This record gives sequence, C-alpha cells and structure tokens, in this order.
Amino acid sequence: MLVVLSKAIAFVLIILIGYICKRRGVFAPTDYQLVSKIVLNITLPCAVISSFAHFQLDLSLLAAVALGLGGNCVMLFVALMLTRLETLAAKIFYIFSLAGYNICCFTLPFAQAFLTPFAVVALCMFDVGNSIMCTGMTYALTASCIGYADGHKDRFSMKSIAEKLLHSAPFVVYISMLILSLVGVQFPKSVYTFTDIVGAANPFLSMLMIGMMFEIRLDKQAMGYVKELFSVRYLTSLACAGAFIYFAPFKQEVNYVIALAFMAPCTIIGPIFVEKLGGNVQLASLFNSMTIITSVILFTCFFLVI
Repeated sequence: MLVVLSKAIAFVLIILIGYICKRRGVFAPTDYQLVSKIVLNITLPCAVISSFAHFQLDLSLLAAVALGLGGNCVMLFVALMLTRLETLAAKIFYIFSLAGYNICCFTLPFAQAFLTPFAVVALCMFDVGNSIMCTGMTYALTASCIGYADGHKDRFSMKSIAEKLLHSAPFVVYISMLILSLVGVQFPKSVYTFTDIVGAANPFLSMLMIGMMFEIRLDKQAMGYVKELFSVRYLTSLACAGAFIYFAPFKQEVNYVIALAFMAPCTIIGPIFVEKLGGNVQLASLFNSMTIITSVILFTCFFLVI
C-alpha cells in the first residue's frame, strides 16, 4: 500500500511543481502548449506502443472492452444533457471532465499491486474501449457537434470526424497496435526498448503539464460548474462500482477491477483537448487535479474494505 500511495502522492507533487514553476516565472503561461504537443504526439503514442508489448486479446473479456467504451459514451451523453442550455465553453469542460478514465498512468499500478494478473488483464481490456474514446473519438465527436476545433470553424459530418481521428496520433497508434495484435504481429524488441524509454516520460510530462495549466482563481459560476461535475462524476462512479461489486455476473476479481476503473480520475490528456477546442483549460486542469486527489482517497478506502 505504501508504494502505491507514494506513487499517487508523487503525481500530486509533480502537478504542484508545474504550478509553482509557472507562478515563479520559470515557465511562461503558454509553455504548457509545447508540453501538450510533446505528450500528444510523442510520449503518449510511445507509451501506447509499449503497452502492447505483451498484450494478448482474451475473447472472454470482450465485455470489459464494451464497458470501457460504453462508460465513456454514457458520460458523454450526460455531459451534453447537463449543458444543453449552457455555453460552448461549458459543454467542452463538462464533456472532458465527465467522459474518460485514467487507467494506464493511475489505476493500473493500484491493480498490479493488489489484484490478480487476470484482473489486471481485465483492466487492460477495459482500457481498450476507454482509450478508443479518450485518444480521439470524444474529441472528434465534440468538435463536430460544437462546430469548432483548432482555432477555426468546423461542421458536423462523418468526413470531419474521420479527419480528426486520423490527425490524433494517440488514436491512430492505438487502433494500429490493436489491429497488429489481433493478427499476431509484434515489433522487434529494440522498438519496445525505445518506446519504453520515451513512454516512461509520459506520466511526468502529463502531470507537469496539468500543473502548468492549473489556476486556482474561480468565479461563482465556475465554482458551481466544479461542484456539479464533482457530484455527478463521483456519485455515478460510486453507483457503478457498487453495482459491479455486488451484482455483476463476472468473476469477483473482474468485478473488483471494473469497479476500480469507474472510480478512476479524469484522463490526463483531457485538458489538451479542452485547449484545442477553445475551452477553459485552467478550469479543466483544476478539476483534473481534484479527481486525482479524490481517487487516491477512494482507491485507498476501496482496498482497505476488500
């Protein structure tokens, strides 16, 4: 428990370092944009490739893939319903604060420390569906719905969605690696050695970027958004977790790990997509940081109980 908690606390400290460096002038207010490009186009794709080094598709766990995909879709729909009368900025903030689960960088170390290897495989299968949405699909759908992306107007069409997906490096890499794994193709060991080194920087740069985006100042309206989002995300998470622990028809260890996945914090690349869509990146970073701290507490209580 101490090792896992130390890693979670380290994430929070890295966020704090990014914030302090920005406040002291070490980083300019816009430097996070460069870091976000490095994360989105270099370190995250390498981390995805490394995650497939020993990946084996277990057909008995395809339900976990559907749950990862479905969980994102449901929360995306909830975000749209909650903001049907709100501004575009509010819609963007809600979507990327509710949809998406931080599995690889946050939840997986907990599962590896306390649950069985089969449960860890189930979590990875959940992340297949989750990552399809997080690495590009949610962004593409949101951009087409609001009619804006990357500083220019956009319009809803399948072509527009497809173009955005193909321009999302993490999504393209994830889908490509999934297809290669399904047909039994593996890269040479030297490729994984390289991607291991580059991908290992992803958690640090992602947390540092969140700290650089972080801003504590909130007006009354923004505070209202944060309170509502926090309540919706974690009440829904706890309800889903409880349902899986007590009522799901899977093995107990699978029920436990899926429950854990639903209590995970926001995906760390969410604020990057918020910025690309012209949303409030400081608010998204603040909420992202809050979910990390909250999930540390929830995960600790979860493992103490089970």
